[in-house]
Amino acid sequence: MTLQRKLALFLLVASLAPVAGVGFPILAWAQRELGSRASAEHLARARSGAASVAADLAQVDSTLSAVAESWRPDGLDASELRGLLLVVSRRLPVADASAIVDPGGATRALVAGAEVAATDAFLAAARAAGHRASRGLVLHAYEEAGSGARLAAVRAMAGVDGRTWLVAVRLGTDTVRRRLDAAAPEGGAAYLVDGAHVLVGSTGAGALRAASRAELEGLLDGGRAGSIQGRSVLAAWTPLGDPVRWSVLVAVPAELAYASVIGLRHAALTACALVVLGVLALSFVVARRTSAGLARFDAAARALGAGDVGSRLPAEGHDEIAEVSRTFNAMADELAAARGKLERWNEDLQREVDARTRELREAQAQLLEAQKLAGIGQLGAGVAHEINNPLTGILGNAQLLLETMPRGHPERESVEKIEALARRCRDITQKLLRFSQQRAEPDFRELDANRVVTESLALVEGHLRAAGIPLDVSLAEPSPRVRGDQGHLAQVVLNLLSNAGTACLGRPGAGVRISTRCDRGDVEIVVRDAGKGIPAENLPRIFEPFFTTKDQWSNVGLGLSTSYRIVAEHGGRIDVETELGAGSTFTVRLPAASAAVAA
Repeated sequence: MTLQRKLALFLLVASLAPVAGVGFPILAWAQRELGSRASAEHLARARSGAASVAADLAQVDSTLSAVAESWRPDGLDASELRGLLLVVSRRLPVADASAIVDPGGATRALVAGAEVAATDAFLAAARAAGHRASRGLVLHAYEEAGSGARLAAVRAMAGVDGRTWLVAVRLGTDTVRRRLDAAAPEGGAAYLVDGAHVLVGSTGAGALRAASRAELEGLLDGGRAGSIQGRSVLAAWTPLGDPVRWSVLVAVPAELAYASVIGLRHAALTACALVVLGVLALSFVVARRTSAGLARFDAAARALGAGDVGSRLPAEGHDEIAEVSRTFNAMADELAAARGKLERWNEDLQREVDARTRELREAQAQLLEAQKLAGIGQLGAGVAHEINNPLTGILGNAQLLLETMPRGHPERESVEKIEALARRCRDITQKLLRFSQQRAEPDFRELDANRVVTESLALVEGHLRAAGIPLDVSLAEPSPRVRGDQGHLAQVVLNLLSNAGTACLGRPGAGVRISTRCDRGDVEIVVRDAGKGIPAENLPRIFEPFFTTKDQWSNVGLGLSTSYRIVAEHGGRIDVETELGAGSTFTVRLPAASAAVAA
């Protein structure tokens, strides 16, 4: 967060905290107080309206009760019944129609005002309420087409024969509406309700909104007075009491009831918005200079971090920004001096690394030559000394004998075998000499991998069999082709076979298996032995020069390190799998030649 934003945030908190912490809580308290007073007033109005409507209904009940107790309708003719209804109409100004219904549901007498055609619904409502009239006065609300809500009051009358007749009056809504108008508060309305269903509303009252009905749902059916300060409405209600469960409801929309508090809240929010704008302008003016100095410092620090040690800041003035700038310039000077030293040290170190690298390369070349001289030189010298001299005599004498022996001589076949074996020994010696030839750099050519293995076996196979170590050879067909140096690769195979034979010495039944195969563009030469295996702690070091796991140190310990280097020069790798006591498997993976040719 930038300094300007921090300053603006601080000023905003300082200026708005009193409003948010004091002003709005006071407005909330004022709203609650206003709601409590309005609810008390509404409850008083609801009680007054309920008392007025209940008085009118009590007069209706008294009049109909007197008629029901004094007259037996089945003993009167039609004109007498009509006269009885006229008496009821005069006693009940709130009634605009009346009727007498016999036990069969037929209308025996009817008295109505100008809206006689609208009494069908009234008679239907009277018959519908008849089954409850035996318990006293029954009030029934119904709808008349074109007239809206109407109220029907029904009372049972006992005939001479004991059968039940009904006397019913239709109560007009004008009187009830006048009572409700008197109870309606300013900006609100009063309703005669049955549960949450509006029967009659005060003049100008609209239907209750859905949100108001949802908040009042279930509250008006309890038969007790009450009030509510809801989100959408402030209301109070009082039940009329027996014989009906209706209530007088006084309601005012919440936005009208809280209009003064809402106005104050809007005014406070407007003031807060103006304060925010002023604070932002003030913070911009105050932080502008500081932000500019920090921006220069940030740019210089970034340049310094990117390596520009010549970056400097203007240090004029005596304020904090100037002090920080002078400190930054001093730090940049120190960094420039330190960088110069590091660059000089780096140059010296680079020269030292180059020299050590050259020494390492020379040492690696010496290791390769030392291994060839120590391994192949020793083997070649021994073979030349032990085989060449007697071999020349054997081969020469065998050839002389063949010259003197006629064909068919019984001993000629034996002499021919001697000559063939001598020639084989001569070939082995020639291969050994060719193998031991020195080269400054590998001579890469396309080679037959099987032939490399076969020529290497010619040098070591006899030693393995003489030591009683079985040798299993499995060569892939067609023969895989690689690109490499014949002598170097044969040296790798010879080293691996020699190590495998050494690992099997003294282990009855242990043998060596060598195989070739192709695997996804690579040629693999696999040498597996059933020897003693390599301990896990020695496995990371087996390719180190002069490290050996042999029970008796031979004379060099360079076989695997040299083999590793040769394989790496050919773009391949050597993988090792070993299990202590079960043997080891060395896999030489070399890239296959671009065009493989079958052997």
